[in-house]
Amino acid sequence: MDNVIIVYDSGAARKKHASDYKRFKKAKDALLKAGFNVEYVDCKSAADVTGDGEAQALVKADGFDVLPIAEYEGAVITSGGYVSNQDLVDFLEVPDGVIDAVRSKPPPLYETGPALDCSQTDVPK
Repeated sequence: MDNVIIVYDSGAARKKHASDYKRFKKAKDALLKAGFNVEYVDCKSAADVTGDGEAQALVKADGFDVLPIAEYEGAVITSGGYVSNQDLVDFLEVPDGVIDAVRSKPPPLYETGPALDCSQTDVPK
């Protein structure tokens, strides 16, 4: 569980997207409780969008009103709205049932079980 999504948010964005913020907060809280990494940054100004990822460049180019922004491994995955439960599940590799979304990508190999036994000698012809 080394994957991290950083969400840069602001009071104005929470007000503008109030109902979607409630959905996001519920999902974020459930993911944090389950041990997944969702970093939440409540920004008061553009200077609070830190790091060397695309989020900082996006705020510099388009302004503070582009929040909320979700960033994964330095790449912006959503801006101007909260990251979807589907994206949270897929990017963080969350097992089904933790939040209200089902993983759309196949599970990683380490979750598929033991390796197949290739030493079988009675293979049908």
